Amino acid sequence: AKALLLGLASGELRLYSERHLVATLRLGEPITAMRFGSYGREEGSLLAVSASGALTVKMLQRKARLEAGESREAPPEQDVPLSVPKKTRLYIEQTQREREQAVEMHRAFQRDLCQLRLSTARAYVKLARSGRGPLSSAPGAKLRLAAQVRGMGPLFRIRLSLHNTGEEPVADVVVAFSLNPAVYRVRQPLLKLPALVPGVPVQLDGDVDCLQPAAGPGSVRVFVSSARSTLPLLSALVKLPAAQGGLLEG
Repeated sequence: AKALLLGLASGELRLYSERHLVATLRLGEPITAMRFGSYGREEGSLLAVSASGALTVKMLQRKARLEAGESREAPPEQDVPLSVPKKTRLYIEQTQREREQAVEMHRAFQRDLCQLRLSTARAYVKLARSGRGPLSSAPGAKLRLAAQVRGMGPLFRIRLSLHNTGEEPVADVVVAFSLNPAVYRVRQPLLKLPALVPGVPVQLDGDVDCLQPAAGPGSVRVFVSSARSTLPLLSALVKLPAAQGGLLEG
């Protein structure tokens, strides 16, 4: 019988028969050299030299078996049968249908997937061209808008952050607010912005008064427009919480 003997730096000796671990032996310190062969009257002897220079001699029993037993090849859990459910008639018919119509089913899946991608692309282009999204893809303007609501009411402050992600500066940009005049009133409906330089975010605040605190939560639409376009460059819908009466933010 043939086996492979390995000496590890951890001081452990491992004996392998093909891919199976047959035996292990711990010497307590790293092994630097070893030799297996005849030593005196013993034909199977192992001489191992450790890192400290100590010499260890081990004798292999003459009746030792180096073959891997059945208990070492597989864990006992392998003999436990699996509870596989029985194949129903519907399952068999469905499997047979998939085998016979595999090409047609794949084509139908690819067609539906292409239609979904096309519908998504059209909806995105329509949203971008109408300016009803947080990102602008208008010619010559690549802007990104973020909005935060501060305050508990009846005075809210909407902090806007505009970021020019393009390569050219954008000028003549204004910010407008659209809201329900019976519930909200914005102190400055139109905000003029300086030139938006690429990579430099611009922040501005818009103060909104809640005239009807009992009306509950509401929303304000923020539009970013340019004199060069009849459509807004982009917009954002800002949700306002229910106003807490008597609490003001200065």
